[in-house]
Amino acid sequence: MYSNYSLFYTFDGDQPARFQEARVFGATVWTAAGAVQTWGEETRKDYASVAGAHAAYQVHCRSALADGYTLARESVIDPAVFDYVLLQTLVAGAVRLAVDAVRRAHPEQHINAFALVSDDSAMTIGPMANSREALAASEYAEEMLWNPAEWAHDDGGAYFDSAYRLLLQAHRDLPFDVDFATFRTGVFDACIAALAQVDAEGVFGTGARRDESVLLLDVSDSEPVEGALARLNPPAVVARFEAWMASWEE
Repeated sequence: MYSNYSLFYTFDGDQPARFQEARVFGATVWTAAGAVQTWGEETRKDYASVAGAHAAYQVHCRSALADGYTLARESVIDPAVFDYVLLQTLVAGAVRLAVDAVRRAHPEQHINAFALVSDDSAMTIGPMANSREALAASEYAEEMLWNPAEWAHDDGGAYFDSAYRLLLQAHRDLPFDVDFATFRTGVFDACIAALAQVDAEGVFGTGARRDESVLLLDVSDSEPVEGALARLNPPAVVARFEAWMASWEE
């Protein structure tokens, strides 16, 4: 059963602040609204006919625009197919904005580490960043470097809300028929591809500067995604990680 879907935002500067979602499937209209990076409050209403549900969906979308929201995305969703290409595009765009945000917020620091942080169920997504100065100030510097949860900066998380909304369809009580293991693997692969895409644009530096910067995908309560570190970093960074791991075996 295909669904029509629309996502709307209000903004604080250039960052999304509040969202509204609307989805119609069969004779049911589902909506959610609230602050970004939250589930928000959901409603669900069944109508006497498919036509009636679609009419109500259109009314809700027009109402969101009238209330000052901006349409961010509209699509037709096949519950048997997850759009990993769209996820990569959304994440890559959010990474660019988040990196810029953390650099603007901390102009006196040299940002040399950036991570996408998710969880074992592939439900959340957000940024963490660290700097040369924060690393130097820590008595556990090398350990800190490989643990994004200990990093100093999380600026720009709101930019990831659209990607987060895309992931949530797998976790809400909505039509979703993608095998979970396939979904999880595809989500993390898309996140790695997005980071690699932005890295190839030189956002994290080139040459010697890039050799001093770390890119990570961190999945809480889970083993590291196999091969992610090597896919995201030059040999100098991989060698540094391997040396740190070896130090724990001594």
